[in-house]
Amino acid sequence: MNQMQTPEADGRPSKSDWLDRMGQIGDMHGFFDPLGADHYALYVQEGDTLLVCFDEMTRILKRGREALPVGFDAVQKREWSMLSLIAKGPTWFRDPALYTFFDRLIDEDFFDSFDQVIFLGAGPMCGYAAAAFSVAAPGAKVIALSPAATLDRSAAPYELRFRRAWRKTFTDRFGFAPDMLDAASEAWIAYDPLDLLDAAHAAQFRGRKVNRLRFRGAGPDLLRLLDPQSNLDRILKATGNGRMSAGRFAQIVRRLRRENPDYLRRLMARVEERGGDRFTRIVADHALAVTGDAHYARRMMTLQATATEPA
Repeated sequence: MNQMQTPEADGRPSKSDWLDRMGQIGDMHGFFDPLGADHYALYVQEGDTLLVCFDEMTRILKRGREALPVGFDAVQKREWSMLSLIAKGPTWFRDPALYTFFDRLIDEDFFDSFDQVIFLGAGPMCGYAAAAFSVAAPGAKVIALSPAATLDRSAAPYELRFRRAWRKTFTDRFGFAPDMLDAASEAWIAYDPLDLLDAAHAAQFRGRKVNRLRFRGAGPDLLRLLDPQSNLDRILKATGNGRMSAGRFAQIVRRLRRENPDYLRRLMARVEERGGDRFTRIVADHALAVTGDAHYARRMMTLQATATEPA
C-alpha cells in the first residue's frame, strides 16, 4: 500500500480528528461507515488476502501519532485488504447492527472474493469477537490473543472482571466463541497459562482446528508485548503463508522474552515471589544488562549486601 497518504497529528489525536482521518482513508481506499450507535467499519481494499480485525477506539487513540487500528501494518507492508470493526467502548460487539452488517457481507459473497481471510483480535473482548464472527467466513484462519470464550454466566461463572457486560446477551447469534470456530480452517489461541482467568477461557477453545499457544508470564495484554518490533506482523505473515505453528510462535517470542522490558519486569516479580536469591540474581543481572533500569541495579546491590552479611 505504498501509495496511501494519511495525515498525522502531533501526540494523541482528538476523537474528531481521528474520525476525519479514518474517513479520508475510507474515501480513498474503501469505506468508513458507522454501524449502529456503537461501532464503525473501516474497509481498505488492496490485495487478495483480507484481514478482519476487531479493535476499540480508546485503545487506538492511545497509540498516539499513528492511531491506526491493530493489523494496519499488514495493509502497509503486505498490501493486504483489511476490514476493521471498531467499538466505541466495551460493547463486546454484541450489537444487532453488526449482525446485520455481517449478514449483508455474507449475502454479497464478500468473503468469497478473497483468496484467504484471517480474523484477528487481541484481548478478552476483541479476541472473543474475532473468534465469534469468524463463522461468517467459512475456511477463515483465526488469531485470538487472550480471548474470552463468553461472558454468559452459566458458561463462564469464574469471570468477574466485566460485570457491566453481564447484561448483554451471549447466547444469541455469534454468541459462544469456541463453537463459532467450527467453520475455521485453523485457529490460534494465544494465552498466558499463569493467568488463571486467561487460561480458563482458553481451555474452552477446543477442537481439531484449534491450536493453543502458551506464553508463560505474558500477562493479560499480549498485544502490548507483541505489537512492538513487528512481532504481531510476523505472526500474521506466518499465518498468511501457511507456516504458523507452535514452534514458529516460540521463535517469534524468543527474543521478546530476552529483551522486552515489560516481560522482564513480570519475570522479575515472579522469581521474587517464589523466593531464592540465585534465580533472582540471574534475572536481575540479565535485565539490568538489557534495559539499564536502575531498579535492577538496586536489586543487585541488595542481593550483594545480603550475601556478604555475616551469618
